[in-house]
Amino acid sequence: MHHRLLRTARPAWPLGLIIASTVVGYAPALASPFWLDDYFYLLAARELSPGQYIRAAFTPWGHEPLLPFTRDFWRPLAFLWFEILQPVAGGNPLPYHLIVLTGHLAAVILTWLIAARLDPRPTVRIVAAGVVAIYPGTYQAVAWISSINSLALPFALASWLAFLHATQTESVRWRLLSLSVVLLAIAAMHRENAWVILPIVVGWHLAITAKWRLRQPPTWLPLLPFAALLAIYILIRTRAFTEPLANRDVFAWGDHVWTNYRTLLELLLPFREHLGGLDGWRGTVQQLSAPVVPLLTIACILARRWPPAILLAGALLSLLAVAPSQLGIGPRYLYFTIPPLALGLAFIVADLVQLVPQPWRTAVPAAGLILLLGSTWSLQQRVADWTGWGPEQQRTWLDALRAEHPTIPPGATVYAAGNVPGWLTIFDGVNLGPAVRWQYPQAAGAVYVAPGQIPELHPGDILFVAP
Repeated sequence: MHHRLLRTARPAWPLGLIIASTVVGYAPALASPFWLDDYFYLLAARELSPGQYIRAAFTPWGHEPLLPFTRDFWRPLAFLWFEILQPVAGGNPLPYHLIVLTGHLAAVILTWLIAARLDPRPTVRIVAAGVVAIYPGTYQAVAWISSINSLALPFALASWLAFLHATQTESVRWRLLSLSVVLLAIAAMHRENAWVILPIVVGWHLAITAKWRLRQPPTWLPLLPFAALLAIYILIRTRAFTEPLANRDVFAWGDHVWTNYRTLLELLLPFREHLGGLDGWRGTVQQLSAPVVPLLTIACILARRWPPAILLAGALLSLLAVAPSQLGIGPRYLYFTIPPLALGLAFIVADLVQLVPQPWRTAVPAAGLILLLGSTWSLQQRVADWTGWGPEQQRTWLDALRAEHPTIPPGATVYAAGNVPGWLTIFDGVNLGPAVRWQYPQAAGAVYVAPGQIPELHPGDILFVAP
């Protein structure tokens, strides 16, 4: 199978160029420090024993104060990466960044291999892998250390690839199918968004592999292990149905879902984001772009062009995994949508390239190269800018705090006022405490002091007013 896979994936040199561009685009992130949620995981890994940390990570609806995310999200394998890395890497962010970037590169390669399996045309795999690699909108899903849960994507894509090879003949290859199920389980235990791959796997199997033979039991047989896996996952996540599947304070269905859904469709057009949204012509173009993918999907269905129709429909369906969020949404939430979208668009691009007159077709690679270079530059600029206004700004503030207070009394609380980075003040400054306690293990915590407020200091407490 491996030899056939490599043979169908040729030529491989464009993939090497795409991978090199990805590394260049994300290079600024490798030097960026820890930011926001990172400190929750670091502090928990340092303060809890391995047994305590593992128990907290694997407990659905947990109540561990040092690892509060276990209450709202069951992502035990993603949490465990910090328990593994923290004793080795400590406060050095580079190893953490390398793990996330490696996962992204694996997703790029797997997209290439899946595209080669779905369609023999080189254009399909080049376009699909290129978009997944350097699509600039979702950069935080790779550049931010807390996005280590993005490792769910390569495992989900590997599950899809194994399933494709397990079902490529009339006789199901059960070892490969078992591997596919295990890989999806690993993906879902990194991040629940991994489940968005399952409707695409099912849709492709029914429409393309089984050719709509829906009344024949063998058509459904390879899907039964996934149904069992989903049932087991729900049973664990709900603690035998004694807890809801999701915290309604975080994910809930309401009018905001469709507003979020449309916003996500607009964000697919990756203009550089600004707080408060885009103004001017960019905002107008984004708003007008929202119906494009749904209309393309409908057009493919009406034309009975099932491969791109299934992939685009799967991308649209995947948005429902994040649209119910009540904590806000942003471009990074599109990370699990981009691979099926890229594959669907790659089919359409390949179809259009075939319509280009032969004398002009030689210009297509040059145009693709220019687009690749431009997207790489855009990605690198966004990552560098984010490093400056996010992680670097927070590190500057922490450095100023340590410079003014090299040590603090045991049990002291740090009250932060003045020029506190805005990201540390959101949600009542919830990220402030872990960041400060990582610097001062003996501290009791930290409190954000809003402008005009006067904190009540106890003996030993620190008031830090950043300039």
